[in-house]
Amino acid sequence: MAVPRQSSGFTLIELLVVITIMMTVLGLVGGSVVSGVAKAEAQTEVISVYNLVKKTGVRSFTSGQGLALSFGGNGVTLTSAKAKVLISKINFEHLVFESQQIVFNRNGMPNIFFIEAQVRGKSRTLDFSMLFQRVAMKHYELQPNVG
Repeated sequence: MAVPRQSSGFTLIELLVVITIMMTVLGLVGGSVVSGVAKAEAQTEVISVYNLVKKTGVRSFTSGQGLALSFGGNGVTLTSAKAKVLISKINFEHLVFESQQIVFNRNGMPNIFFIEAQVRGKSRTLDFSMLFQRVAMKHYELQPNVG
């Protein structure tokens, strides 16, 4: 008399069904994860531009010379305002700039506070006025009232 054998484990069909379900879920979630990573990288580049503008203002102030940040395409170049000597150049992956320039005077103040950029294909205005707000407010407070 044969004793029935107890099966312990999964059949090949059961494993294939589980793998198929896992791959389907991974396919649905994977696209949003990749999109989220690209969005985070783009935001990091925007923050880098803000830091670059702030550091350029500080550098201009501490050196006592005018500096210029030139934006165009995927790159930003830092030059001395008078001699046009290249100091540094930075390229970005997710940002595209219109041809624009911010000139910093020897006091570290920029001539403009806004630039236009495309962030992952969407137009965006980068506002640097908050970086220089305290300095600008003190400047206006020191001006005598005319009138």
